[in-house]
Amino acid sequence: MTDQISKTFIINPNLGHPLILNTDDKVRKTKFEMELLFISNIVDPKELEEELTDKLQFIPILEYRWKVLGEKPKFKEKMTTWIRVKKIFTSKKKRKLHEEKAIYEKKRDIRRIKTQTYRGEPIAGVISRAHIFSPNEMYERENLEILNSQDYLLKQRIFEDSSKIYRVTVNFTLSEEAIDWLKDYTFLMFDIIQKYEKCEDRVNNHSLIISKNDWANINFVHATDLHLAERNDRIYEMVKNWLAIEENVIELAEKSIKKIPFFRKRSKKKTKSQTLSPKIIEPLYKRLINPNNNFRKFIRLMNKKVLRNELDFIVFTGDLIDYSILSKLPKDLKKLIDFDYKHSNWRIFKELIIDTPQKKRRGMIEGEELLCPIFTTTGNHDYRPYHYDIRWGGLYKKIGLNANEAIALNDMLAANPIGSITRSFRALKGYFSEFNSSLNYSLKLGNSVFIFLDTGPDSFKNLRDFVSGHPSVTGVTTRQIKFLEYLINNKVEKNDNTFLFTHGPPVNIQKKLSIFDRIALKKSKDDFIGKFDEFKESVIKKLGKKSTQARIDLNFNVKYGTVSANWEKLINFCKDHCILTLSGHTHELKEFRLEDSDIKSHVLNAPPFSLKKIENPAAIYYDLYSELYTNPKDIEANAPFLVQTPALGLGGYSDPKLTGAFREIKIVKGKLASFKLSFIKK
Repeated sequence: MTDQISKTFIINPNLGHPLILNTDDKVRKTKFEMELLFISNIVDPKELEEELTDKLQFIPILEYRWKVLGEKPKFKEKMTTWIRVKKIFTSKKKRKLHEEKAIYEKKRDIRRIKTQTYRGEPIAGVISRAHIFSPNEMYERENLEILNSQDYLLKQRIFEDSSKIYRVTVNFTLSEEAIDWLKDYTFLMFDIIQKYEKCEDRVNNHSLIISKNDWANINFVHATDLHLAERNDRIYEMVKNWLAIEENVIELAEKSIKKIPFFRKRSKKKTKSQTLSPKIIEPLYKRLINPNNNFRKFIRLMNKKVLRNELDFIVFTGDLIDYSILSKLPKDLKKLIDFDYKHSNWRIFKELIIDTPQKKRRGMIEGEELLCPIFTTTGNHDYRPYHYDIRWGGLYKKIGLNANEAIALNDMLAANPIGSITRSFRALKGYFSEFNSSLNYSLKLGNSVFIFLDTGPDSFKNLRDFVSGHPSVTGVTTRQIKFLEYLINNKVEKNDNTFLFTHGPPVNIQKKLSIFDRIALKKSKDDFIGKFDEFKESVIKKLGKKSTQARIDLNFNVKYGTVSANWEKLINFCKDHCILTLSGHTHELKEFRLEDSDIKSHVLNAPPFSLKKIENPAAIYYDLYSELYTNPKDIEANAPFLVQTPALGLGGYSDPKLTGAFREIKIVKGKLASFKLSFIKK
């Protein structure tokens, strides 16, 4: 060993990009071999093997009621003919006793305790071999998990002076405890612990999954635009304190005025309007939207699904955090902060997932540790280093506040307008080190291919969209297009179903035509364009009109607030190779369908700087397809679909109450069967 201090870090799998290994339904397969990715300042592979020997542990994540009470997942009772007959002949008295017993069971204290996890006995990882892996080489696994180039980890010095990337083969055997869990549940998650002698151990939470699923049937959830931030948990307390002070001041002023004879006489002469009942305002706790609380509620709901064996994984498509650096920092620290994890909202995101105790504040609800694996992509807010002022442009309305209540945020959350729209690759430092070292990657489970694509930070190229509050994102690079071509040519088979996940939507509609769109579509001011809801494909069909009249791309700008670069290539990829594309960014519910067409429409590239017209390679239709098509046959016949899922964390400009949304996707016998929208309980 050399005299230099060893700096070796496991960078994949990780919390936002776990590794899935399969066992059989009876859990007969208990021994596993896998590849982990490390970054290190060690030059010799043999020296790295020695460094990692006896330093890797896999910690199973279990739920305490399974251990203490022996509770097993509950399945819905199938209503067979025999069960129906039996229920008919069961006496009312007996049925009543069963109902009373069920009520008693529900009321038991132990049932009301929140889901709680505990770590099982550690399992040792045995190092087999290590070899240096070029950062420009594609990284492949048996189940088509590909990491694109890792050069940004080196250029941005995410792991300081560690610059050698290694593929390390590790073996381990399941413990009896892990086997027992897998006999009852579909999968088991593990933390991977990398032990150090002279410093704190590195923990890659929720990064390894052992699953019994054969992947013919898959249940997963899509959620987006979480907008998590430390300040979200402070707003309720700040506003309540402000309102209490304001109420005391007003009450004192009214008492003082009433002591003056002139005002006392006038106060008795009430006008008719004054005698009317005042407008009822909902209490703050009912109105205020706290993205952190929405995420806590979401975790509770997902945990229930996991414990019923109804969920395999969750996909989060960007705007995971609201901005990177915490808005409240000591002045002496602000100049020294270099996007470190400790002083960033990436820490808050991780602490909410693993339920690290938070400072208790008014308005916060209790959390739980997420029992489900997640896959993540980044959004434009994840590239933003600094916070923005909630009072700007009526943003306070999106979290349920009124103008008077927003005054409470004057001093503590004021922001620099220029800094608020700054974008920086360094803002992702905490994401790369703790969540996911890959911006673009794919995963194959059964005949379902999942592709995760980064669409970049805010784009100032299309200034019109940015000024209107619906910024475009920079889009996909030529390198990413080559990555997609590589997958299609080498990995995706003919009968595979391909799912694409992006933050920025490939298609989006502007509700009103701008002057630039009128130029592109050759519309005069006198031409009447109705609301885009009137162009729903199902409505046009009912009216007996031609199918071409339902084409939204012939009447509206379909590139509004989408991807700036390689837009037409991305549309072509979605049309020709994907059954479903899922995105967020707009905070709205919009669903589109693509078709080939000889009649081409055009959009303007990036007005006002570029009025060049881009050819749209697809016919685009609009409707609520997730409600119209709810079986594999209809979905396959009408695909591909591009859908936007409303935000989990915040509402939109047009509908602030449209929040707490997620989409449940079901794959049955290798076919997409449903992609319906759901909401957490308000």
